[in-house]
Amino acid sequence: MSNAKEAKVSVRSMIRSDIHEVLALNRIIQGSSRDVISYEDLASADPGTPPDLSFVAEAEGRIVGFAINRSMYLMVPLTEVCIIHAIFVHPDYQERGIGRKLVQALLYHCQTEGIGTVRALIPKDNKVVQDLFERQGFQRSHIINFDKTFEL
Repeated sequence: MSNAKEAKVSVRSMIRSDIHEVLALNRIIQGSSRDVISYEDLASADPGTPPDLSFVAEAEGRIVGFAINRSMYLMVPLTEVCIIHAIFVHPDYQERGIGRKLVQALLYHCQTEGIGTVRALIPKDNKVVQDLFERQGFQRSHIINFDKTFEL
Protein backbone atom coordinates (compact mmCIF):
# COMPACT_ATOMS: atom_id res chain seq x y z
CA MET A 1 0.00 0.00 0.00
CA SER A 2 2.46 2.57 -1.14
CA ASN A 3 -0.06 5.39 -1.23
CA ALA A 4 -1.75 4.70 2.12
CA LYS A 5 -0.48 8.05 3.43
CA GLU A 6 -2.23 9.96 0.67
CA ALA A 7 -5.46 7.96 0.64
CA LYS A 8 -8.62 9.95 1.33
CA VAL A 9 -10.59 8.36 4.14
CA SER A 10 -14.35 8.63 4.65
CA VAL A 11 -16.35 7.39 7.62
CA ARG A 12 -19.92 6.10 7.46
CA SER A 13 -22.32 3.91 9.44
CA MET A 14 -21.67 0.20 9.15
CA ILE A 15 -24.29 -1.77 7.21
CA ARG A 16 -24.98 -5.50 7.04
CA SER A 17 -23.17 -5.94 3.71
CA ASP A 18 -19.93 -4.70 5.38
CA ILE A 19 -19.74 -7.71 7.71
CA HIS A 20 -17.51 -9.96 5.56
CA GLU A 21 -15.04 -7.15 4.79
CA VAL A 22 -14.94 -6.12 8.48
CA LEU A 23 -14.26 -9.74 9.49
CA ALA A 24 -11.47 -10.01 6.88
CA LEU A 25 -9.89 -6.84 8.27
CA ASN A 26 -10.26 -8.18 11.81
CA ARG A 27 -8.33 -11.32 10.78
CA ILE A 28 -5.52 -9.19 9.28
CA ILE A 29 -5.23 -7.15 12.47
CA GLN A 30 -5.68 -9.93 15.03
CA GLY A 31 -4.02 -12.73 13.06
CA SER A 32 -5.84 -15.48 11.22
CA SER A 33 -5.76 -17.84 14.19
CA ARG A 34 -7.58 -15.46 16.51
CA ASP A 35 -11.10 -14.50 15.45
CA VAL A 36 -12.23 -12.05 18.12
CA ILE A 37 -15.41 -11.15 16.26
CA SER A 38 -17.58 -13.72 14.52
CA TYR A 39 -20.05 -13.36 11.69
CA GLU A 40 -22.81 -14.26 14.14
CA ASP A 41 -21.69 -11.48 16.53
CA LEU A 42 -21.88 -8.84 13.82
CA ALA A 43 -25.03 -10.16 12.15
CA SER A 44 -26.90 -10.24 15.46
CA ALA A 45 -25.97 -6.58 16.03
CA ASP A 46 -27.82 -5.83 12.77
CA PRO A 47 -25.39 -3.11 11.60
CA GLY A 48 -26.92 0.20 10.65
CA THR A 49 -29.99 -0.20 12.84
CA PRO A 50 -30.60 0.96 16.42
CA PRO A 51 -29.13 0.20 18.94
CA ASP A 52 -26.06 -0.55 16.75
CA LEU A 53 -23.92 2.56 16.29
CA SER A 54 -20.97 1.01 14.47
CA PHE A 55 -18.92 2.83 11.83
CA VAL A 56 -16.45 1.91 9.09
CA ALA A 57 -13.63 3.95 7.54
CA GLU A 58 -13.11 3.54 3.81
CA ALA A 59 -10.15 4.40 1.58
CA GLU A 60 -9.54 3.42 -2.02
CA GLY A 61 -12.90 1.65 -2.17
CA ARG A 62 -12.30 -0.70 0.74
CA ILE A 63 -12.79 -0.78 4.50
CA VAL A 64 -9.56 0.13 6.32
CA GLY A 65 -10.96 0.60 9.82
CA PHE A 66 -14.04 0.03 11.92
CA ALA A 67 -15.53 0.78 15.32
CA ILE A 68 -18.03 -1.53 17.01
CA ASN A 69 -20.38 0.54 19.19
CA ARG A 70 -23.74 -0.09 20.79
CA SER A 71 -26.33 1.98 22.58
CA MET A 72 -27.76 0.54 25.78
CA TYR A 73 -29.49 1.57 28.97
CA LEU A 74 -27.41 1.22 32.13
CA MET A 75 -27.44 2.06 35.82
CA VAL A 76 -30.29 3.33 37.98
CA PRO A 77 -31.94 5.53 36.96
CA LEU A 78 -31.69 4.04 33.48
CA THR A 79 -29.51 6.20 31.28
CA GLU A 80 -28.78 5.72 27.59
CA VAL A 81 -25.07 5.16 27.10
CA CYS A 82 -23.08 4.35 23.98
CA ILE A 83 -20.47 1.68 24.60
CA ILE A 84 -17.41 1.56 22.34
CA HIS A 85 -16.45 -2.11 22.21
CA ALA A 86 -13.61 -2.05 19.66
CA ILE A 87 -11.76 0.17 17.22
CA PHE A 88 -9.47 -1.41 14.64
CA VAL A 89 -7.46 0.15 11.81
CA HIS A 90 -5.58 -1.74 9.09
CA PRO A 91 -1.83 -1.76 9.91
CA ASP A 92 -0.99 0.05 6.63
CA TYR A 93 -3.33 2.91 7.61
CA GLN A 94 -2.46 3.34 11.29
CA GLU A 95 -1.23 6.68 12.64
CA ARG A 96 -3.17 8.60 10.01
CA GLY A 97 -6.03 9.81 12.22
CA ILE A 98 -8.50 7.10 11.21
CA GLY A 99 -9.20 6.00 14.80
CA ARG A 100 -9.80 9.65 15.67
CA LYS A 101 -12.20 10.03 12.71
CA LEU A 102 -14.15 6.95 13.79
CA VAL A 103 -14.46 8.30 17.35
CA GLN A 104 -15.46 11.77 16.12
CA ALA A 105 -18.18 10.32 13.86
CA LEU A 106 -19.59 8.42 16.82
CA LEU A 107 -19.43 11.43 19.15
CA TYR A 108 -21.21 13.62 16.61
CA HIS A 109 -23.92 10.99 16.13
CA CYS A 110 -24.44 10.55 19.88
CA GLN A 111 -24.58 14.28 20.48
CA THR A 112 -27.18 14.84 17.73
CA GLU A 113 -29.25 11.89 18.99
CA GLY A 114 -29.20 13.06 22.62
CA ILE A 115 -27.06 10.22 23.97
CA GLY A 116 -25.30 11.97 26.85
CA THR A 117 -22.57 9.45 27.69
CA VAL A 118 -20.11 7.57 25.52
CA ARG A 119 -18.06 4.92 27.32
CA ALA A 120 -14.97 3.16 25.94
CA LEU A 121 -14.01 -0.28 27.23
CA ILE A 122 -10.19 -0.37 27.11
CA PRO A 123 -7.81 -2.95 28.58
CA LYS A 124 -5.77 -1.25 31.31
CA ASP A 125 -2.47 -2.17 29.62
CA ASN A 126 -3.39 -0.70 26.19
CA LYS A 127 -1.80 2.75 26.50
CA VAL A 128 -2.09 3.52 22.77
CA VAL A 129 -5.89 3.30 22.83
CA GLN A 130 -6.09 5.08 26.19
CA ASP A 131 -4.10 7.97 24.69
CA LEU A 132 -6.43 8.06 21.66
CA PHE A 133 -9.46 8.52 23.89
CA GLU A 134 -7.80 11.02 26.21
CA ARG A 135 -6.92 13.18 23.17
CA GLN A 136 -10.64 13.09 22.26
CA GLY A 137 -11.63 14.48 25.67
CA PHE A 138 -12.51 11.21 27.42
CA GLN A 139 -11.71 10.99 31.11
CA ARG A 140 -11.42 8.02 33.44
CA SER A 141 -14.86 7.09 34.65
CA HIS A 142 -16.12 7.00 38.20
CA ILE A 143 -17.50 3.55 37.33
CA ILE A 144 -15.38 0.63 38.53
CA ASN A 145 -15.74 -2.51 36.49
CA PHE A 146 -15.92 -5.88 38.27
CA ASP A 147 -15.95 -9.14 36.35
CA LYS A 148 -16.64 -12.71 37.36
CA THR A 149 -15.60 -15.31 34.87
CA PHE A 150 -16.50 -18.97 34.66
CA GLU A 151 -14.50 -21.80 33.21
CA LEU A 152 -16.49 -23.09 30.27
